[in-house]
Amino acid sequence: MLVSKILNDMKNIKYCIVILGMILAVGCGDFLDEYSQDEIIPSTADDLDQLLVGEAYPIVLPILSYLDLLTDDVESNYPTNSTQYQCLVTGAGVFTWAEDMYERLEENTKTPINTWEYYYARIMGCNVVLDNIDAAIGDVSKKGNVKGQALTMRAYYHFMLVNLFARPYNMEGIDLSKESGIPLMLSSAVKDEAPKRATLEQVYKQIEKDLLEAAPLMKLYGQNNNSFKANDLFTYNLLSRLYLYEEKWEKVIEYADYVIERKPVLLNLSDIVMASGLFNWSFGTKNVFDEASEERIWRYSRNNEFGPFFYLYNAPVAFQASEELKDLYEKDKGGNSADLRLGCYYRSYSQSGSTRIQYGQKAITGTSKGMRVAEAYLNRAEAQIRLYLQNGNDELRKAALKDLNYLRSRRFDTRTELYKDIDKNGEALLEFCLDERRRELSFEEHRWFDLRRNGMPEIVHILTLEAGMPVTFVLEEKSDKYVLPIPRNVSDRNPNLK
Repeated sequence: MLVSKILNDMKNIKYCIVILGMILAVGCGDFLDEYSQDEIIPSTADDLDQLLVGEAYPIVLPILSYLDLLTDDVESNYPTNSTQYQCLVTGAGVFTWAEDMYERLEENTKTPINTWEYYYARIMGCNVVLDNIDAAIGDVSKKGNVKGQALTMRAYYHFMLVNLFARPYNMEGIDLSKESGIPLMLSSAVKDEAPKRATLEQVYKQIEKDLLEAAPLMKLYGQNNNSFKANDLFTYNLLSRLYLYEEKWEKVIEYADYVIERKPVLLNLSDIVMASGLFNWSFGTKNVFDEASEERIWRYSRNNEFGPFFYLYNAPVAFQASEELKDLYEKDKGGNSADLRLGCYYRSYSQSGSTRIQYGQKAITGTSKGMRVAEAYLNRAEAQIRLYLQNGNDELRKAALKDLNYLRSRRFDTRTELYKDIDKNGEALLEFCLDERRRELSFEEHRWFDLRRNGMPEIVHILTLEAGMPVTFVLEEKSDKYVLPIPRNVSDRNPNLK
């Protein structure tokens, strides 16, 4: 009876959080007239830990499966069957940067994707934990761990939201103190008023505040969390990413240093390639995100974050890695000297013995999204190069090359031939570093944000829904469409978001 009551109470708590999250996301004041808050309050650190797992972490639903459709890493395929055609239609609104992209996603998919409401519901889960953890029953280490996780995840969701639905922090000529960001949700208390956007400055300061408060807690109590939970490396790496977007280069290096010192080794792809030079894509095969991976920090997704756009079982995909992206990977010049990422991170689809999509589909082997140590190396290398270009310190150039060459040495085929270091300087080194970031972190929710913080360049997409009738779409340089539209079902209910 006691177990049944606890489980029932936890379900009621989760239900309340979902409702509260929806209220805060859309600002539906009329609902509050009929709503009375449930009296159930989690009272122990263990209760709040369970709540955190269920309500503050991503669950098996698509959240950002569409994000790479916006980028130059993707091109559309031609439809050869009804399933592929439907997937093309579903993704077409995003692929063409349409103002009604979210409405078209909802219209054409069985599982609607509303990133805005999803993230704010997760933030509400974090807030319920944070509002109750200090008074909860439990030992200091448990409470510190749970609080650190909740602060980290709240910062993470606010960070993702502001980089989707507001202008880039480093945009030329922007006034951070006046530019609209996103609503900051910092309490589980419900107010009978529609949430308003905070400024970009306020949002970024709050993200930093949460992470800096979380960092010592995670360092003390969160180092042994499992890979589906935030840990100290997650918090420090997110700080490094935050400062990268803010162009605070010394701080990027400081927080990336911590991550790399704690977990310096990257997976060596030469150790998992088969004798044939191919990779085994079956579930359970070791990859960069697996539990056994040397570089995995956090993971959250299976193939639902790639399907239906980049992954279809036993069928050609609707959208695939672009030729521009694939050309960035160095091919075998003899002696097994190729960049193995092309064969490990992607897969080809063959039918009747002929390859129709050469390394176009994302390879799925279990969990395939999250956070990896490779990012810390790339964050630090870029920051070192940016500083080197500012002050001419060649030691910074050498340090960046050391990071880049170590990363590449773990990605190239070294079974019969040693990796050869690259040596570049000036702007050519920065360009190489950004290309290396693109090669390494493709389809891991980085490219769109990297395009935003690096000048918002022009992108051209060609969509073919009918044979022989391609249509060209252009995202102009520095276009306002680099800020995604808030879903209409949210903005219609909250005029403060317009």
